[in-house]
Amino acid sequence: MVGKCTYQIYEVERMKKVNNEKHESRNKNILIGALLAVILIMGVGYAAFAQQLTINGTASISSTWQVELTNIESTGHTGTGVDVPYAAGTAEDGTKLVNSTTAQFKADLKSPGDSVTYTVTVENKGNIDAEVGSITFTEGNEAAPISYSYTGINEGDPLNASGNTTFTVTVTYDESVESQPEITDNTVTMTINYVQAGA
Repeated sequence: MVGKCTYQIYEVERMKKVNNEKHESRNKNILIGALLAVILIMGVGYAAFAQQLTINGTASISSTWQVELTNIESTGHTGTGVDVPYAAGTAEDGTKLVNSTTAQFKADLKSPGDSVTYTVTVENKGNIDAEVGSITFTEGNEAAPISYSYTGINEGDPLNASGNTTFTVTVTYDESVESQPEITDNTVTMTINYVQAGA
């Protein structure tokens, strides 16, 4: 009887052990399956977050800055003052009367009070609005009885894109002169500096 009881206890213990091992094995399998699922999800997530993004673009500058002198012509005189026309639109030194940045003229004044007026045209051939930044007006010999003046242009004057403007330069023989002066020539240099409007 004792032997049978011992055998039954042994069988019960053995069955418990087998059941525990099966249970542990099943738990391990579940755990392994869960870990594999997590790793798979992480792998998919990592692949999603590792996508490469590429942006291609091109930029270009389409603005054009082009302010030019385009014409100068004699538009008036007083007394016997006259414009001295240059042959074929060139000055005595062979340079053009007007190029993009320079305009030239020459006047002949015979009597006190004579004057000649020139109209100068400036064009904005670009697509950027401009304005007059500064003007310098320098006479070569202020002691000469010949003077220069300008009207129609001032610092800050606008010159919009594709627009044009004109101003005048006048050369005058001093009307107070009563005898032949020793100095009979005078020059002038007028520089107009255009800048981008609002800059």
